[in-house]
Amino acid sequence: MEDEIKKLLEKNLKLAEETHKMVRSIKSYMFWQNVWGFLKILIIVVPIVIGIIYLPPLIKDVFRQYQSLLGGEGGLNSESGSGSLLENFLKSGGGIIPAELEKKR
Repeated sequence: MEDEIKKLLEKNLKLAEETHKMVRSIKSYMFWQNVWGFLKILIIVVPIVIGIIYLPPLIKDVFRQYQSLLGGEGGLNSESGSGSLLENFLKSGGGIIPAELEKKR
């Protein structure tokens, strides 16, 4: 009876050691999954934040250049009473060509 208990205890010890090894590997796997998940979020969020910070001034400059190509005066905030060609075009609904554009043809 005593030999049987010793064999069962040894078997139990071996199984506990194997379980401990598996738990350590699972814990390590979960840690690296969390790290990679965090990095994936950073890869998505950081470019969005940088875009929010740096793109509005660039877009304004591009819009000003586009307006100057159409003959607008003064960029986005035109102080002249008539407004720019682009503003007139947008106000007219986009389908009707403003008089200033017809004169340029």
